[in-house]
This record gives sequence, structure tokens and C-alpha cells, in this order.
Amino acid sequence: MENIENKIKKLRKKKGYTQSFMAEKLGLSIRAYSKIERGETQLTINRLSEIALILDIPLIEMIEENVLKETVSNTEQTDHCNVDVISTKQHYEETIAILKDQIETLKAIIEKVKF
Repeated sequence: MENIENKIKKLRKKKGYTQSFMAEKLGLSIRAYSKIERGETQLTINRLSEIALILDIPLIEMIEENVLKETVSNTEQTDHCNVDVISTKQHYEETIAILKDQIETLKAIIEKVKF
């Protein structure tokens, strides 16, 4: 699986951009930008978005391959957990619904106490 850092590097080179150019556009030193491509700096979604904008590629395209591959890999490794995930999701949805009902009940009580 290609990591994001390698993808950024490939896209940068494909555009004919230097690390110096990217660093300048991002307001970073060349050394700081180089650390991004080497994977020594953890990327935030904001920084990744800035890089995607400079490289003229939608952010989703930059990350989707990694996300899809991770999802497929995780699914293959943890197929037996799918039932647990679904039941956990259902549990959370039911809990949220109960809590919403409780909130509405409490709001009604507060309104009655106010007057």
C-alpha cells in the first residue's frame, strides 16, 4: 500500500514542483517540507488539504486509495468482527435515541418548573 507521503512526493514530481516550491507555498522551510515527504511529520487534515490544493488534486483523491486499502485490508482480517460492529452500532443508535428522549423529557420538566 502506498503511503500518503509517497503519494505526495509522486504527485509533486509529476507536476514538476520542487520541494523548495512546495515549502514556499506552505510557508515552511525546505527541511520541514522534506520531513513531510519522509513521513517524519504527522500530517493534519488541514496541512494535507493545503498540499492537495497546491497539487491541484481533490483531497479525497489523495486519501481515498489509502482509506479504501486500509478498509479492505481490515475487512479481510476482521470479517468475523462485522457482526460485532453492526450490533455495537445498533446499540449506540438505540442509546442515542433513549438519550434524546430523556433530553426532551428533561426539557419539558424544566419548562414546567420555570412557571
